[in-house]
Amino acid sequence: MITFMNKGFLLQTATAKQLYHTFASQEPIFDFHNHLSPQEMYENKTLGNLANAWLDHDHYKWRAMRAAGVPEELITGHIRLDGTVKSDEERGGAAAVEKADYERYLAFVRTLQGCIGNPLYHWSHLELQRYFGIMEPITEANAKEIWDKCNALLTKPEFAPRGLLEKLNVKALCTTDDPLDNLEYHKKLAAEWKAVQVRPSFRPDLAINAESPAYPAYISKLQEVTGVQIKSIDDMIKAFGIRMDYFKACGSVVSDHSLETDFYMPTTKDDVNYIFEKAWIGKKLSHDELAQYKGYVLQELGKLYAEKGFVMQIHIGALRDQNGAMLAAAGKNIGEDSLHDFNFAPQLGAVLNGIYSACNNSAFRIPNSAFPKVILYNLNPKDNDALATMAANFRNCIFGPAWWFCDHKDGIEEQIRVYARTSTLGNYVGMLTDSRSFLSYPRHEYFRRILCNYIGNLVENGEFPCDEKLLGEMVKNISYKNSIDFFKI
Repeated sequence: MITFMNKGFLLQTATAKQLYHTFASQEPIFDFHNHLSPQEMYENKTLGNLANAWLDHDHYKWRAMRAAGVPEELITGHIRLDGTVKSDEERGGAAAVEKADYERYLAFVRTLQGCIGNPLYHWSHLELQRYFGIMEPITEANAKEIWDKCNALLTKPEFAPRGLLEKLNVKALCTTDDPLDNLEYHKKLAAEWKAVQVRPSFRPDLAINAESPAYPAYISKLQEVTGVQIKSIDDMIKAFGIRMDYFKACGSVVSDHSLETDFYMPTTKDDVNYIFEKAWIGKKLSHDELAQYKGYVLQELGKLYAEKGFVMQIHIGALRDQNGAMLAAAGKNIGEDSLHDFNFAPQLGAVLNGIYSACNNSAFRIPNSAFPKVILYNLNPKDNDALATMAANFRNCIFGPAWWFCDHKDGIEEQIRVYARTSTLGNYVGMLTDSRSFLSYPRHEYFRRILCNYIGNLVENGEFPCDEKLLGEMVKNISYKNSIDFFKI
């Protein structure tokens, strides 16, 4: 009889089971890209009931609930436009909130029962297993019993954010932060919580997206925060260099860029200065002007990242906020996004070539490193091989883990296969959560099981030697050590 999600879950061979249970399962976690709140980690308040812990801010679950026809008031009806949760008073008092939250939870349970083949089914049950010790499948029939058991545990201090992270052996994580953030909570966490390193990531989306109506005010704020009088594009880059130094002093080792439209065209500094001045006074930019601007700024920031020892993450291919009515009603990051389908390989190659060529010029000095470090992620699986082969063109540029809509069993397996056939799998940097949920860390286990199963199948098919010591070190390195070494933490 097959036991549901037992010790052999996703592990099809004896080799896979040996690799996972002996080597991968005990490794710590370094989560180098997520969207957790440093303020919530610092305040360390318990998460509330299971509906709060499971559903608040988790757009993966919201998306599935919409697909199942769940009314929006049971999904984001309790969330303000800025993403914060409405108070009990706003929602009609404690009794009304408890009733509504149970209805939300039950709606998700009903949804989950239909999610065969969806990674949410596995993720959600791993969360129940690893955090709450609940091993049976959740159904409408046992939903109330599981609700009561989980809610009792969630009142305990060890089920507040810090305890949840420590329980899953998280040693370090990188949040996602605007360059103008004062990083107050990162500094407070570093001073008093030693079990987990909480590091900021430098994400200058508004500096890149000069088409945004918020761009002029943002550049003015950059000028105010840094004290740099910004009269040119070079002044802007200098100001961001000052903010990088501040982030580095607060523990940052990584930047992040989300590229969603054309992001490169050949240009000159004079042309970019003109485009920059035009954007700062709020004038509309053409498609070509935006591509010229973005490509130039990405290259200049990339050079600074190399100089200052930051890893540059580039995420490509999200088509965001496609449902305008939902955006107006519930705000951003609610699960109304999809895959983009634009062809970007020549643009990416030009940007990377500009960064790496400059950093290999004898006139350009990079302390303690000969090359920049870049991780490339794609959202559309059609781009797997293009990105993997592009990464292999540049030293210390790597094809990143399966991201967002690719973060499922098929997507992870394919991403590993592409990486293996185009690069050196033993150097792979492992997994990340890209999550806003403190309960998301069993996703690292999910990845490690899939990784061990892939390797185990190769071994048992006679495609690689059955060398337990070599393979064991490999899966341990991929699970944790490679990422620690790559990011130098």
